[in-house]
Amino acid sequence: MNVRKRTLELMVNTMRYLRVLSALLALAFVWAIPATNFAQQRRQQPRPVRKTVAPPASVPTFDTILSAGSYNLYFEVRNVGQLIRSNSVNEVLEPVLKLSDPPKEFKTFIKWLNTRADDVMNSRMFIATWPMNSKVPEALIAIEFSSAEEAAKFEPQLNGLLPKLLSTPAPQETPSPNPNAPNANFELKEKIESNPNYYLKQVGALILITPTPLNLKELKPARSKLLTEDPNFRTARNRFGSEQLFAYLDVDGITRSDQIRREEFQKEVDARVAEEAKQAANKPAEPVIVEQPKEVEVEVPQEAPATPTPEETPTPAPTPDPMSMALNSLGSSFFAGDGKMPNAVGFGLNLENDSFDVRALLLSSMGEKCDPIPFFPKLILGAPLVPESPSILPADTELFATVSLDFPQIYAALSKPQRSNRDEGNEVRTVSDTDVAGPFAQIEKQLHIKIKDDVLPLLGNEMVISLPMNVLEDGPIPTPVVNSQPNKNQSDKIAVGSAYVVGLSLRDREGMRVLLPKIIDSMGFKGASDFAQKEQHDNVELVSYQNALTYAFIDNFLVLSTDSNSVRHVVDSYLKHETLAGEAQFKNYTRWHPRQLQGEIYISPLLMEGYKKWAGQPDPSMSDDLREILSRLTLVAQPVSYALSNDGLGTMHELHIPKNLLLMAVAGMAAESNPSPVVRNERWAKTAVSMIASAEIEYKSGKGNGSFASLDQLIAEGLVEEDLIKTHGYKIDLMLVGDRFEITAVPNEYGKTGRTSYFIDHSHVLRGADHGGATASVDDNPIN
Repeated sequence: MNVRKRTLELMVNTMRYLRVLSALLALAFVWAIPATNFAQQRRQQPRPVRKTVAPPASVPTFDTILSAGSYNLYFEVRNVGQLIRSNSVNEVLEPVLKLSDPPKEFKTFIKWLNTRADDVMNSRMFIATWPMNSKVPEALIAIEFSSAEEAAKFEPQLNGLLPKLLSTPAPQETPSPNPNAPNANFELKEKIESNPNYYLKQVGALILITPTPLNLKELKPARSKLLTEDPNFRTARNRFGSEQLFAYLDVDGITRSDQIRREEFQKEVDARVAEEAKQAANKPAEPVIVEQPKEVEVEVPQEAPATPTPEETPTPAPTPDPMSMALNSLGSSFFAGDGKMPNAVGFGLNLENDSFDVRALLLSSMGEKCDPIPFFPKLILGAPLVPESPSILPADTELFATVSLDFPQIYAALSKPQRSNRDEGNEVRTVSDTDVAGPFAQIEKQLHIKIKDDVLPLLGNEMVISLPMNVLEDGPIPTPVVNSQPNKNQSDKIAVGSAYVVGLSLRDREGMRVLLPKIIDSMGFKGASDFAQKEQHDNVELVSYQNALTYAFIDNFLVLSTDSNSVRHVVDSYLKHETLAGEAQFKNYTRWHPRQLQGEIYISPLLMEGYKKWAGQPDPSMSDDLREILSRLTLVAQPVSYALSNDGLGTMHELHIPKNLLLMAVAGMAAESNPSPVVRNERWAKTAVSMIASAEIEYKSGKGNGSFASLDQLIAEGLVEEDLIKTHGYKIDLMLVGDRFEITAVPNEYGKTGRTSYFIDHSHVLRGADHGGATASVDDNPIN
């Protein structure tokens, strides 16, 4: 077989060589004729012939390979090798590699990158995905080198790496034709070694990687506009020219793509319906035999209508409070409606500083505006301002957010009548001739005021809210304790963060001072002013309504809270000049904020202090690697800051997160994704005893008729699986004591299969502690 195959190859190659030789001889003969004539007429001067030289084919470059209509999402990495070697990237990767047990392919890729960083030290790379049409690959990766020679040297290295990272289907071989068959085609068929799920291609100084074969003409069709010529892309790229990572999201392109897909889907549906109708029309109708039902006479006894007794008379549902309904309507209206989306969004990320700086620029067409947060369409920003709220809030404020709002425009937007939808059966019908009154109508009726005329002229633009750190439920943040009986002269000892505080800037402070008691009286607290308690702190008066509402006028701000201690702390800190504006860390870590902005958020170092406290706690479930990594990241606690501004190019969102805070979060998540065997067993034991306790409750209320069951009974009834008890490194026991039960779980080998012992009883409160392998009891502390 091999000899026959080689013979065929020799024959085919010989034929190819003969064809080439014949072509060369013919070309030489053609050139020989004019050469002979020239020799015979060499005295005659030939006329000059103008040669037409075809322009060289343009080689795609990093900036000319993509058209504006190719992809919706674009990522760009500058100085790839420098980024790979940067401390920030390696510090993020360290906990991932050490703690999370990533896949082998990921480790191989990271190791390969570190060894090849010098080859791509100053190279650029982009990743384009989310295609706008089906003619381009799902994703495109392009790496730019300094020259075509450098790209050619790097291509074999990539060819050696990618098969290790991407699985390849089994080899296939195309069937060869039978050479003995008549009119057989003797052209050899190449053996397809594999059908790869990636394709590598060098184009000039570029190396392109795609999941499917690439046609460059589809990336940049004739007469199409380049992506780099798109005004929004160019604006975003120039604005984030110094960032190491840049991303661009074409929102308009996503909208167009969705519209095209909906139209194509509708065409498919219409075609399928038409085909089914055509088949139904061509199909002969089958005769249908309808049997006539027999008439059956049934005598129905007539009963007198029952008269409900007073006990059976249904009591009418309580009428909802009109003010509560109006406030709920106002809240839902604030988030209702479709927001004005930007045409595009540009992102920039910088990893070089002590913080990871993320920026997002919302871009719109000339003369158009988009919502600063498109998901909240009624959040209408006011003019840029220099925030004054930091001069009001205490220096120990944990979390605050301030924003410039255009209250008249918000009122006008919320006051527009809303169309209502009525449900009739399973059909939803829009009633065009029915309008729902704006949410302010009932509020104004209840308060006997006109918000537009009586309230809005008194308000400024700035609104601030201060919150305790414990609103961030994620993370080990300690909950502050508030003194229930504060002393006016000891307000500095009161723990901060017991409740929220809202501040509103005022244009007419005296007008609000007169109007506010009237509003409170009209909100269902008639005569509430008679019970108001007033405190005088120097020139600031604090008014409290039985700790339901407390307010004070500080400078040109109205400060309100449901907790009198919080307002009192704000007042006393202001009078002592211990405000956030004078706090050193606030000034240092918000120095990058524009002087005039439309929004600001500040999270104090207490957030990072909570992680430091967690890292320093004696936790047996924390591995030595995790503790070692955290010990290097808990040096100085830093705040988180955010700014919302507009520099004329568009709305800019900018967030600065301390690097050490992010690294601690990454380390915690990495360790959580790959717990040690001891931690896994302890988690299983907690789950097991809780499930058994739930099964006991279910058994008692059902088949047990008020009695609890043994473990064997629970297993027999299928309420507990036997595997739940006999595996996972813990010994679980159930003891019945009268009308009570107690479940305990102790490690089979203390320190090896677990450390913590657990206890739960009929109260369904899980308790536990490290007893050195002994049994836990009801005296142990509860476990969350």
